[in-house]
Amino acid sequence: MEENIEKLQFPIGKYKANLEFDFSKTSEDMKTLGAFAEILKESIKDLNESDFKKTYREGGMNIAQIIHHWCDTHTYAFLRTKHTILEDNPNVKMYEVDEFLSTPDANTLDVRDSLNIIEGIHSKWVGLLKTFSQEDFNKTYYHSNRDKNIFLHEHVGMYAWHVRHHLAHIEIAKKAP
Repeated sequence: MEENIEKLQFPIGKYKANLEFDFSKTSEDMKTLGAFAEILKESIKDLNESDFKKTYREGGMNIAQIIHHWCDTHTYAFLRTKHTILEDNPNVKMYEVDEFLSTPDANTLDVRDSLNIIEGIHSKWVGLLKTFSQEDFNKTYYHSNRDKNIFLHEHVGMYAWHVRHHLAHIEIAKKAP
């Protein structure tokens, strides 16, 4: 039973950090981030209001909440990127996902505003990333919840994984009765 829950929680597996910079891997991750908004729109284009209420597992986020969650967390990711490029190992702001999911904007079935933000933030974020050198991708920020420094290339990989992770959740949820 516990194995099934983990498979639903992590349908593509848990994130594994790549601590050594690999330009081709980071380029692939940037392509994932750049294509994300269109892939997401395609994934949800035929969903109706009741479909947006579906979850990938009991106690998990529904499809609408996943989209609002992406909006919040990827906006934070973009801002962390900017702080990291502008400051020396900044201590980035933390937030609690469950608290963010408790606000009214995270619980509406209308996802249009979040989709618009995702599209804009990803376009701007990937545009910025494309200007970075290897030295830039090896800059770090301090993640206090993990008590460690995160490389920018690791950060990009983590959010590319985050895209694939929740897209898999949406595909599971779409099949739910």
